[in-house]
Formats: sequence, structure tokens, C-alpha cells
Amino acid sequence: MDKLFVIGLVSAFLLLFVSRVTNGATMSSCSQTPYPEICTSFISSTSLVSSKGLHGVALSATLNQAQLAHGLILATDLSSFDEPAKVAWTDCAELYADSVSQLNRALLSNNWEDTQTWLSAAVANHQTCQDGFIELNSASYMSFLPPMLGNFSKLLSNSLAINNQAASTLSSSKPGGGRKLLSDGFPSWVSTADRKLLQSSTAAAQANLVVAADGSGNYTTISQALSAASNHGTSRFVIYVKSGTYYERIQISQTKIMLIGDGIDATIVTGSNNVVDGSTTFSSATAGKLSFLI
Repeated sequence: MDKLFVIGLVSAFLLLFVSRVTNGATMSSCSQTPYPEICTSFISSTSLVSSKGLHGVALSATLNQAQLAHGLILATDLSSFDEPAKVAWTDCAELYADSVSQLNRALLSNNWEDTQTWLSAAVANHQTCQDGFIELNSASYMSFLPPMLGNFSKLLSNSLAINNQAASTLSSSKPGGGRKLLSDGFPSWVSTADRKLLQSSTAAAQANLVVAADGSGNYTTISQALSAASNHGTSRFVIYVKSGTYYERIQISQTKIMLIGDGIDATIVTGSNNVVDGSTTFSSATAGKLSFLI
């Protein structure tokens, strides 16, 4: 199943949930959150809330717990794990690393809608981690996961509720609702330079590397090109993938990577990972990149 589709469903459900527990002005205390006891246990300093606001303090607490969860998952003793359980654990390690990244983005963002997206992605990651064990009939191994993940899930719900209320308050105070997710057809987080590159008819000619199945490029597989781009620096790195069928599973670990093909029916990337053969739904995607801005 498409990862963005799953996140979209989770986001829609959570928005419905938090809308039932947040009404009126921006939240200012833990008593207004879905899980006030959890909120209070992690946010004990009212002076800190007064100076930074409940929104910022809640996000910081949630990020700290995400970092702790990721560290504990990496430290899990896998000596008793069978192969399917190890596959699910690998997903969890990757998913919680991504949650740390998403929560860092949320903490630094000044856009409420973007923050809601990052928080919703972290919730989807939390659930997807557990789903992997269930799909591979390894649910018993979930007992090896850190017990604190239950509290982390509740912290995420609280942060979503706080952010959603802040967004609703801000939106209602602006004419027309103030919701502007797109600029010139692009999300607000796409830079001006990237917009120009995406709109350019000569983007392929500007590519740093060319992939061609017939051997006419720098590499014959996309994975080879991604490996070559591993130390490309901080600038945008463009990989042009010529028409052809590429039988591979792409895992993009770098940032600032842009893949350009010859069209939906011309450049085809396909794979065959599936749950029956021992893959989780999460890791069956033909192309994977956890951080949304590639």
C-alpha cells in the first residue's frame, strides 16, 4: 500500500479525533489535551509553558521521547529473533529514525499545516512498526519493543490536538481561513529553485548523472547512481533515468535527490517484494524515501 496514502488516512482520522477534544481558544494547559496525565508527567514546568507556550513544550517532549524510543529499539537484543521478526524490527528502526526527523521538522516549522503533516507521519510510523510484526506472524516479538512506546503514542496524540487547535484558531482569525498549502501549484516547502527545475523542459539536460538500462548513460541501474551520489553535498542532485524497465527496489537515504524520468509509461521501476515472500507491506514499496523532501 502506498505510504503517503496510509499517512493520509491516519491524518484524516486523527484530525477528526482531535477536533472532538479541542474547542475554543488555543490550548494553554495539559488539562485540555486528550491525555492530560501523560501531558502533565512530561511537562511539569508551568514557567516553561508560559515562556515557550504549550505547543512548543509539547513538541519538544514528544521529540525527546522519539529519540529515546529510537535508541532503545536500536539496542534491542535480537539473539532470539527469527528472520521474519528481524525484518519487522528493521522496519521499526527505520520508522523511528524517520519519526525523529519528522518531529524535528515539526519543532522548527512555523506552518501549522506542515506541522500537522509531520506529526501525522510520526503516528503512521508508530502503527506501521507494529503492523510489520503482525503481518509476518511475529506479534509475540512485540513484547521486546520498549514499553514506553505506549506513552509516546499518547504524546503524539496530545501534540496533534494542541497543534490542530492552534491551527484552527489561526485560520479562523484570517479572512478566507488562511489555509494556503500550495503556491503556484507547489507545496509551500518546495523552494523557488526546485520549482523552476521541476517546471523546466530541460531538467533532464541539467542532470548530474544519467541512468540508462541500455548502457548509454553513466549507470545501468538507479541504485548505482544513488550510491554514486552519496557524497554530493548540500546542493540539489539530479538523476535522469532514461526510458526503460528497471527491476530493482530503490532506497533513497540521501537528501536533495531529484529523480527525473521520461514519463509514466516510459521510465518504469518495478519490484516484487511482498508479505507472502517475507517482506512487510512497508518494505514492499518499489521506491522508498522516508523523509518527504527528497
